[in-house]
Amino acid sequence: MLSRLILRLFRPQVYKRYLFYEQSQWWDKERLEAYQLKKLQELLEYAYKNVAFYKELWDKHNIDYKITSLDDLQKFPITTKKMLQQAIKEKKISKQYIYKLNTDAIVWQTTTGSSGKPFRFPVDKESEEHKNGLRRRLYKWYGLDYGVKWAKFWRGSYKKSFKEKVKEFITKEYRFCIYDPKYPKETELNEKRINYFIEELNKIKPEIIDGFPSALREIANYMIKNDIELSFQIKSIVTGAEKLDDTTREVLSKAFNTLVFNRYGGTESSIIAHECDIQARSEHKLHIQEDRLIVQTDKNGEIVFTDLTSKALPFIRYKNGDIAQINENYRCECGRAFKVFDFIEGRVNEMFILPDGGKISSHLWQNYMKKSQGIEKYQMVQNEDFSVDIFWVKNKDLFNKNEFEYVQKLVKNALTGCKVRWNEVEKIDPLAGGKFRQHICKVENGFSYSR
Repeated sequence: MLSRLILRLFRPQVYKRYLFYEQSQWWDKERLEAYQLKKLQELLEYAYKNVAFYKELWDKHNIDYKITSLDDLQKFPITTKKMLQQAIKEKKISKQYIYKLNTDAIVWQTTTGSSGKPFRFPVDKESEEHKNGLRRRLYKWYGLDYGVKWAKFWRGSYKKSFKEKVKEFITKEYRFCIYDPKYPKETELNEKRINYFIEELNKIKPEIIDGFPSALREIANYMIKNDIELSFQIKSIVTGAEKLDDTTREVLSKAFNTLVFNRYGGTESSIIAHECDIQARSEHKLHIQEDRLIVQTDKNGEIVFTDLTSKALPFIRYKNGDIAQINENYRCECGRAFKVFDFIEGRVNEMFILPDGGKISSHLWQNYMKKSQGIEKYQMVQNEDFSVDIFWVKNKDLFNKNEFEYVQKLVKNALTGCKVRWNEVEKIDPLAGGKFRQHICKVENGFSYSR
């Protein structure tokens, strides 16, 4: 297929990683753990000798980076977003990359800020290749292969350029824009937009649909309510970025008459865990991608992961803020020896509702807030009268008035007909149980989703 040939010619390292991960998913437990130990030993040595942040941290705790078993990883201190942000600020990342931060050797990533605080960090090219290679392996788990048409309901361009259209034709990845920060009004998820999506699906006839559960659920509910069926058969649906709850899975399966897969990950880690076809049909456990990551939980059940491929800014014993239960003894009929997540709890994502009935994905707000570094943390609450209160904590060192006013303007323009109040506060407390909710909708028929 053309797309396969293009990958081999123009992204040979990604293709190489993909071939490796295609094989490693079938290793037995002993071989997998031996590989993890070898990669972990190499990572710890690299971090100690090249990353000032880790050398100082481990020396402070009298930690010897030389380990002899995977269990030894438990003795290393946990790292957090705040600690790594400080390391970047003080230029205590890898000395191999410190002078390459503005070159093509580095890809800068920014989290959505689901904990309230966006996080911008550097990723080295090799680590990014590993993530993309593993991602291609996971495509095949739900039936996506070279040359297969698929529809992605994600952030995108409301007005596609000629280049974007050509890329869609070559890659067979067709973008369905559920929100565009430049066109918030035009990309509201209303009846007109949903009907447009259905028409486009019937025209393109993709085999796979990929998207946010919250957006796909709105479309599915509309189809069920109006007795609408697609003119072709979908092979599978895969969801990400938010938690796929049982009710949403049932609604999607009913509306699209297909099997629904779930995946879990984050910007810092890329994909951490994924359902195989057996789990998608049965218990819904997610296979942890242990040939690229070591995933643990702390005493409170919070996920702590180590990325075995990261070098520019290694993620070692990094706590991502989500809560999960790992099952080390479960063996799936698919034959993979990976540990599984029995369940995962994470951020809550809500649609905001406009007075005219239009709905806006809260991913839009995450995108806007990243544009002002002076917003250290925020929480948006939509009240029953459609008004919106934005509680925000100022980062005095990074605050820029022009940036902040620009964000205020974007939010105001998107929330047509809604009164918006900005409330500067000293701190934003989590809910009972310690869980932080970044977006809260109190308008009737506002649905919430957890990642």
